[in-house]
Amino acid sequence: MENNETLSESFKRELDHAKISTTLDPAYRKKKLVLWAIRTTISVILYVIFWKHNWVKWSLLLTIPLSLFSLFTIIGSPYLLKIKIERTKKKIEETEKLLTETLDE
Repeated sequence: MENNETLSESFKRELDHAKISTTLDPAYRKKKLVLWAIRTTISVILYVIFWKHNWVKWSLLLTIPLSLFSLFTIIGSPYLLKIKIERTKKKIEETEKLLTETLDE
């Protein structure tokens, strides 16, 4: 079994595959945002219903940061991943260029 694909081509192919993965898919993000909105609405309704209990007020200190972190990961992670993918592609190209220069000398 012969594999004619170089390592850099393999990395680039994997990065292209990662671009079309579910995390970067806009439909996936929209679905996650809708689910986040539903989950947050249910949480707000439950907080209004059970507000008279002391422990519910204290649990809000944990619920708000977790909800905001979840929203950030839904919105921010695709952009961060795109930046990292592009940075990795540049490093692969630089390494490939360095290897070809070293082999030529």
